[in-house]
Amino acid sequence: MKAADANRGLTLGYLQEYLTYDANTGIFRWREIMRASQRGKVAGNVNWAGYRKIKLRGQLCAAHRLAWLYVYGEWPRGLIDHIDENRDNTAISNLRIATSAQNSARRKSVRSISPSRGVFPHGAGFVVRIHHAGKRHYLGYFPKLDDARAAYEAKAKEIHGDFAFCERMPLPINADAGLYSGVLSFGA
Repeated sequence: MKAADANRGLTLGYLQEYLTYDANTGIFRWREIMRASQRGKVAGNVNWAGYRKIKLRGQLCAAHRLAWLYVYGEWPRGLIDHIDENRDNTAISNLRIATSAQNSARRKSVRSISPSRGVFPHGAGFVVRIHHAGKRHYLGYFPKLDDARAAYEAKAKEIHGDFAFCERMPLPINADAGLYSGVLSFGA
């Protein structure tokens, strides 16, 4: 349980008094107890980071943490990971407990020098490395970008399991020749 959850004093009973939750869709709606103009409406707003926040007792609460409380009757004991990476998808089947390290393994990196996470241009090819347990592990040199990506993804899956970050974008145009498309965003 995060300290903010404990200090908020929100209980399952209070949550159920003011909100309904559809575990299949992840949508919270205001109950009849609210003002007539709010009844049945989707609760909360999506913030700048993509998370849905719902105001209860004068404080903004993360909808994914409220969903966990609503379904399991207790605050989550750790971070909540959105399996599909959509921060507004609070369907209970899309949420799982994660450690800080697991959550970091799923984080996207934004680096202009890297065509892919853990892959860096080096001479005519690419160097691959991954960080784990506070150490940088060198995985090797690869002449082709797709081979470098495959090496990173294999090691990431070995180390991080289901929490491993894997590329979801196509290879850039002529990546192996060192020509990158200006249209694609590199650095997963």
